[in-house]
Amino acid sequence: MTPVIFRRFDGEVIAVFPATSWDRAGNMTCYAHVGQHGACSLEWYRDTVPASLEESVELCAELVRQGYDDLIVYRRMTQKHREDRAA
Repeated sequence: MTPVIFRRFDGEVIAVFPATSWDRAGNMTCYAHVGQHGACSLEWYRDTVPASLEESVELCAELVRQGYDDLIVYRRMTQKHREDRAA
């Protein structure tokens, strides 16, 4: 199962994978319509706001088309996500 949190930043909805490390610096993996996969820091995450269900539907469908067929949507990051990313 792949945890995902949909956040909004500068009017764009971004999928954050809080348990998936992007690099050794501790950044998370994220996904957006434009640019697709990339890195996002915890500091950036804190500057975002939760995206509504209505705002998230289109990006979630795109992720499923990209092969993410095991997503579990969370509203906020948990300690377990941090631990899994660090492992």
